[in-house]
Amino acid sequence: MTGVLSVVAAILAVSLLIIIHEAGHFLAARAFGMRVERFSVGFGPVILSFRRGETEFAVSALPLGGYVKISGMAPGEDDAGGDPALFSNQPAWRRFLVILAGPVMNYVAAVLVAWGLLASVGLRAPDPAPRVGALVAGMPAEAAGLRAGDRVDAVAGVPVDSWDALVRELQRHPGETIPLDVVREGGARASLRLTPRDDGGVGRAGFQRAAIVVRAGPGRALLEGIDRTNANAAQQLGAFTSLFSKRQPVEGPVGIARGLVRGAREGLEPFLGLVWTISVALAILNLLPVPALDGGRLVFLAYEIVTRRRVNQRVEGMLHFAGFVLLVGLILAVTVFGDLPRLFGR
Repeated sequence: MTGVLSVVAAILAVSLLIIIHEAGHFLAARAFGMRVERFSVGFGPVILSFRRGETEFAVSALPLGGYVKISGMAPGEDDAGGDPALFSNQPAWRRFLVILAGPVMNYVAAVLVAWGLLASVGLRAPDPAPRVGALVAGMPAEAAGLRAGDRVDAVAGVPVDSWDALVRELQRHPGETIPLDVVREGGARASLRLTPRDDGGVGRAGFQRAAIVVRAGPGRALLEGIDRTNANAAQQLGAFTSLFSKRQPVEGPVGIARGLVRGAREGLEPFLGLVWTISVALAILNLLPVPALDGGRLVFLAYEIVTRRRVNQRVEGMLHFAGFVLLVGLILAVTVFGDLPRLFGR
């Protein structure tokens, strides 16, 4: 793709994933007889709309995702008359399922993307072999002469037969110059000298894990798609913990956008692979028990289901607002201290 088309594709991909999320809320709400006032693709002023039943379907000016407005869901929309079409007048378990349906739809979408890729062009997966992936500029691996595609047979005389073994041995030699026995892609052997960077007593070489392309028949691809999506979800949870442990850099909005644009330029499989990962991330992120996210709402509803008492709406509204402020601050922090320094090579 050209640069402009790549950017457009990235915007549309993220918007589509958000719309799929909102469609989950919409379908669940309608299944329980709740009134949905509007399903909007995009935000801002409405530029095109039509009405079907009680719902206005709209296309708005800013094509960045979308939203669903369910009657009785916003604070202050309670109805003493007991209108059963209002979200607030539905049993707690139904409201719980309506909120849960958004992340579930992102998970289902991720499984379907993985299924489609596995059954067609293939889906990239981490290579279990001790093989070198992309090199990080300015790091010891580049200085030592390692190349993407190299297979490392031994580190400091110790044989390694897996990626985990390779990482483990490299981490044991921070600041030490050690020999590497390497097999090049063409089969030629090489002996290199590498000095892992000392990162708090842990050796860092500076290369990523290599990837392999996995394919399967349609039936097997569905089961494989579920397994790989679950594994991706576990990896995403680990990535979220790195926000607090600082064990690895976290991609913010700028980094994600750059990755999507780069994937669109490289081809269909890398691009859809990134879409798959982002869909999983949206499902996981929205299930985190943080006010303002679906997960936070689910915590309040679970409390109501167990105790049969509603949380004070004013208190819940204040917590959601505080959670929103916290999330915005976190996104800004990741962008300013993570994405932008990497973008400008600092």
